Amino acid sequence: MRFKISSMSSFLYFSLSLYLFLFFFPTSGFSEGKIKSEIPATGGIYRSPLEFSPKTLDPALIIDRYAETVSRQVFDGLVQFDKDLNVIPAIAKSWKLSSDGLTYTFYLREGVKFHNGREVTADDFVYSFTRIIDPKNKSPAAHLLEKVLGFNEFQDRKTSYVKGLISLNKYIFEIKLSKPFSPFISVLGAVYFKVVPREEIEKSGPIFSRMPTGTGPFKFLSMKEGEEIVLEANPDYFEGRPYLDRVVFKIFHGAPREKILAEFKEGGLEESFIPPVGIDEILKQRQYPFIQKPLLSLRFYGLNLLLKPLDDKRLRKAINFAIDKRFIISEIHKNQFNLAKGILPPGMPGYDPKREPYPYNETFSRKYLMESGYGKGRPLIEIWSASKSEAAQKELNEIKSQLNKIGIETAIHFETNWPNFESMLRANKPPVFIYAWYADFPDPDNFLGTLFHSKSKYNFMSYHNPEVDRLLDRARAERDYLKRMEMYRKVEEMILDDAPIVPMVNHLFQMVYQPYVRGVEVSALGSPYIPMKKIWLKK
Repeated sequence: MRFKISSMSSFLYFSLSLYLFLFFFPTSGFSEGKIKSEIPATGGIYRSPLEFSPKTLDPALIIDRYAETVSRQVFDGLVQFDKDLNVIPAIAKSWKLSSDGLTYTFYLREGVKFHNGREVTADDFVYSFTRIIDPKNKSPAAHLLEKVLGFNEFQDRKTSYVKGLISLNKYIFEIKLSKPFSPFISVLGAVYFKVVPREEIEKSGPIFSRMPTGTGPFKFLSMKEGEEIVLEANPDYFEGRPYLDRVVFKIFHGAPREKILAEFKEGGLEESFIPPVGIDEILKQRQYPFIQKPLLSLRFYGLNLLLKPLDDKRLRKAINFAIDKRFIISEIHKNQFNLAKGILPPGMPGYDPKREPYPYNETFSRKYLMESGYGKGRPLIEIWSASKSEAAQKELNEIKSQLNKIGIETAIHFETNWPNFESMLRANKPPVFIYAWYADFPDPDNFLGTLFHSKSKYNFMSYHNPEVDRLLDRARAERDYLKRMEMYRKVEEMILDDAPIVPMVNHLFQMVYQPYVRGVEVSALGSPYIPMKKIWLKK
């Protein structure tokens, strides 16, 4: 049956509509009435802050949100998400799924061009997806394609091509799976699955990750390492030229939101994050357009199970009960976040609003600490953070105080260079670390499978529970929606009982804009998914 939206996305839209909210101030120019009465203008430069410097702009190799924010403006894939998280066409104008759930056939638009002028064909998607699967490239997204027919044979070098990636003709691309994979059409909306030109990668090699060529609404123009990344409008974009002439991503190391807001107020940025100390002033003055929206996200403290004393589940539970998350959110962050009660965020299919396994309880914390055998020795743990913002330091100091209260000593460290911090995580060096996960696609597997499956490259906790792995594998193949959700709820319960993380907050998208900014469209997937091709400036 040919289709343009998935049933999963339709359900998510329904559930999100019950709880998402969006604030538009009358002076903002964001209101629907004003948008309809205004004619978009072409031209101008849009300056946007990045809290860290991206490690790579190659979509197949992206590991952080900052790189994704830039790369989504440069590249396109088969499908994309609209503001309500429906799966809609991108380079694929339509597609169909076989009755057995194993064959996806995509019909490509004709005349879509790479930034080098060459037309995109089905062969380019075969190459791009094969490149993700190729183990020599170490793509963090390879596991998302493991159900593609011939995946293992290609990875084991038994074949020179992936049997399930097929170019039927110039404009028809087919993907055959070995087993049904229910989230697959949503998975293809993730940043990794953008199409790339083989000739540019083979010509430039590693340089491609710093000077990428895609099909997107903006072309890569230049980069000053650690300072800024500049994109320019693509006049040949298949959806039409974007309104903006250029987008400049200005890099601020260590997420100094106070500094970012100050530069915004001085006119150096078109948008800004809001530090906790600034939220009341912004809301009161109503000087700038302000958008707030819940995101499918989770920020947590990861606990490295490879290192003592964190290999003891009882100690990990003691830490969970010792942290007063509600106090931290209200007093330090001024309610800029929602309390995370589990792993899945509100609005995500499978979310259980009744779940809260670790409310603040000092008695329980001391009990588990004593049972762990570390109650008399005052164990020392190190906590690492990539953010050194004022709010981050206040939170860490409060947690240090709360853990010290029950008998756990802490040492706090910072590494504000994101690639260095990420390298430390991959090497399993930090005992405890702050990490945030934002949904790549609206499916519970993107949280539970990506963060906690023992084979996942994002399982920085080194968590391994064979029963969790088994249930996750079953859920990915299950085509009955209700059965899938039941499996994911069970998986979440098991993981939380093992306590490999301390869930802290679900993020809110909160940004202020200059009064002349128009066309901002925000979904529950947040900043990287904002289509900057729709933004224009009324000056």
